[in-house]
Amino acid sequence: MKKVTRLLFNVFLILFFTYSAYAQTMDSAAVKPFNDGLDKMQKNDYKGAVADFETALKTDKDYRIYYQIGVAQEKLGNHEESINAYKEAIKANPQFDASYNDLGSVYYSMGKYQDAANNFEKVLEIAKNDSAKSAAVKFNLSLSYNALASAAEKSKNNKKAIEYLKKAVSYNNSDIAYLNLARDYFLTNQYDRTIEAAENALKYRKSIGEGGPYYYMGVAYSKKNDLKKAKECMLKAKADPVYAKVAQTVLDAMK
Repeated sequence: MKKVTRLLFNVFLILFFTYSAYAQTMDSAAVKPFNDGLDKMQKNDYKGAVADFETALKTDKDYRIYYQIGVAQEKLGNHEESINAYKEAIKANPQFDASYNDLGSVYYSMGKYQDAANNFEKVLEIAKNDSAKSAAVKFNLSLSYNALASAAEKSKNNKKAIEYLKKAVSYNNSDIAYLNLARDYFLTNQYDRTIEAAENALKYRKSIGEGGPYYYMGVAYSKKNDLKKAKECMLKAKADPVYAKVAQTVLDAMK
């Protein structure tokens, strides 16, 4: 999941800027090393780029220089250095949303999902009038809260997982999040909500099979003593190879 989402986190990441635009606002002594750093970024020479950006910082503490150091350090896998650079960029310009976005990306890659979510929330706040950017950030937020829910589930804290999953689906209609929500509702004996979440998992299905949603609908109907609907759902779940065995076990128990 993390490898795939790294690309999605950078939907609106700006790696390279227009040189002339920066020449108008950046200290003249910083422009050349900054541009040299950008050239090296394009050539994947991230260590060399960091050296050039640090030279540029000696004459101008511009947020864009800090930001590019953050990007280069992130490419090098230096998470702490990248975090520090992004934080400096934010101090220099609290309204530059890319710094929050990329800081969230680093935190996500480190498994610090709440920190990631906090920074993505900040991007959403700044980019509220940019619908395309907001959509990308909402997707990232959904991923972050889904990851937090998974951690809560591993700790057997299904109620907390439900809180996170409700946030996840509020930002994006994720079929996986709805399926997980159906499971957690079932485990906490909330059968009507189990059915509703499973129906949404089917409604927004993109990456999951039909077996999971139908399975949780089936067991929820069974608990509600609606055996007719329970069997109908379980037969559909059985058609999915992933759920075939467990669905048959439930069907046998209902005979």
